[in-house]
Amino acid sequence: MTDEQVKPLPAPAPAASPATPAKKAHRMSTSARLLLAIALLIAIAGAAGAGFLLYWSELKRVESLQEITLLKSSINDQAAQITQLRNEQQQTSSYVQQDRSALQKASVSREELNTRMAALEKQIAIVTGSHRIDWMLKEIEHFIMLAERRVSLLGDAKGALALLQEADNIARDLNEPAARSLRDALTKDMHALQIASEASLDIDGIFLRISNLVQRVPKLNIPRYELYQTPPGAEAGVAASSEGIELFFDRFVNFLTSLVRYQKHDKQKPVLLTAERDYMAQGIVLLLEQGQLALLRGDTNAYRLSLSEARNRIDSFLLVQQDEAKLFITELDALAAIKLRPPMPTVDGSVRAVQVFREFWSKEKPAREQALLKLELQQAADKAKAGAQQ
Repeated sequence: MTDEQVKPLPAPAPAASPATPAKKAHRMSTSARLLLAIALLIAIAGAAGAGFLLYWSELKRVESLQEITLLKSSINDQAAQITQLRNEQQQTSSYVQQDRSALQKASVSREELNTRMAALEKQIAIVTGSHRIDWMLKEIEHFIMLAERRVSLLGDAKGALALLQEADNIARDLNEPAARSLRDALTKDMHALQIASEASLDIDGIFLRISNLVQRVPKLNIPRYELYQTPPGAEAGVAASSEGIELFFDRFVNFLTSLVRYQKHDKQKPVLLTAERDYMAQGIVLLLEQGQLALLRGDTNAYRLSLSEARNRIDSFLLVQQDEAKLFITELDALAAIKLRPPMPTVDGSVRAVQVFREFWSKEKPAREQALLKLELQQAADKAKAGAQQ
């Protein structure tokens, strides 16, 4: 063999490393796994989001259904209330209609009553010759006179004020311009009585306390004579114990001592006869009653002067050691210390004003009656003329 023929064998190629394809396969599986994991996470997230959206939409749907249910219930309640209100409105409308009809009937009845009253007043005026104003004026005069007596006799400002208010109400219903002066006088007197009535003084209580003292005057200890009599059997005792000259002497002494009697009184009070004691008791009662009259009139000076004079007479002539007399003096001093309110006002202005209005009306009434008669005759003539024309 030649050298040309003998060729050296090529060197064997290096064997492929078995680790290389394994590493490539391993690298591909990790990437795939990563991609797969990411895809899986995305899928899970999408599923979770879809589930959450589905749950949220379902929750909203349930809430919407509940709200719709509540809204329907509220609408039903409002519809029921509206129906009830409509029924009540209908009932109220029926009641209002009934009231209107009743008012209309009452108005018609009142007009008929006024017509009948006017006719009756006219008939009474024809029979008695009195007018509506005459009756009302008599009522006003009556209330004013009662108020005047209430003030002058009882000193009751509140009662007199109420009476004058009634008189003023009647004067207002007269509907006469000439009654303005009368109402003016009533207003002034009412104002004065209103001021007097604000003074808080128990006139009735003080009056009753003085009346109690008047009833207790006879129980006072008034000094008086006491006639002593010889006890029965005394002379018999003397006669039994004495004889002869002694008996004559004892009887003679008893006779002399019986001719003169004396009585000792405390504090040297003067002794009064029976008539004088009665006169003094009546004087004390009179002074107490004068104090009551001054109390009603509101005269403080006369009130205190009367009670002070009664106190002086009791100190001068009565024995005040007993409890009854001491209590009497204590009560009398307490009454004298009371300060009376100012003098009670009078209602003379109202009395004069009603007399003036009475004189005015006595002159005005005939002219009013003549004018009314002419008007009635004219109306009758016009009615007859209208009937003839028809």
